[in-house]
Amino acid sequence: MAKTAVKRKKSGAPSLDRILSAASALFTRKGFNGTSTRDIAGRAGVSLGNIYNYFGTKEELFVSLLEKREKEYFDPGQPLIRALTSTAFPDNIEGLGFAARETVEKFSDYILLIYVDVVEFEARHVNKMFARMRQGYAAALKASPAGRGRIASDIDPAGALMMVTWNYFNYFIMEKLFKVKGHYGMADEQAVKLFARVFKRGILA
Repeated sequence: MAKTAVKRKKSGAPSLDRILSAASALFTRKGFNGTSTRDIAGRAGVSLGNIYNYFGTKEELFVSLLEKREKEYFDPGQPLIRALTSTAFPDNIEGLGFAARETVEKFSDYILLIYVDVVEFEARHVNKMFARMRQGYAAALKASPAGRGRIASDIDPAGALMMVTWNYFNYFIMEKLFKVKGHYGMADEQAVKLFARVFKRGILA
């Protein structure tokens, strides 16, 4: 995702924080085209001119918001990154599941913003983030401690890690964002353990 310059680089400025918070709330509920800069200004309690002090266009504001949440999402202190680097893969498969649940709950707005970008911009702003995702997973594997479990020689570790993580994400996005509770017919804890068993041992007797 190309970095978008904020006209006044005061990341801690209260008015900028209010603008970004208001924009996130509106974009995730009304979409990009359904939200006007006047709507954002009204919700943030600022003037239109105040928004344009920071952003030249509404799209610049949208991209800046995506970039801010992406940076927070990949912060080392966030649950998924902690799980990826604190315990070795594949020993941490269940831990990745619970970290995915926490991540979906904590970053639900960011996930919804990604959907907005996909629908209204054909993923123009987020495609680069996903294109470089494998690099991030490969780096997490290198940073993790040595594991007890062995990965089969014909399995690509980074690809396997991505597959495990994104299956968990898909499950919890359905549960938490789409509000389809118990869509696997079991509680979250049971589903996480089932994922781990299938990935570690397969489904054959």
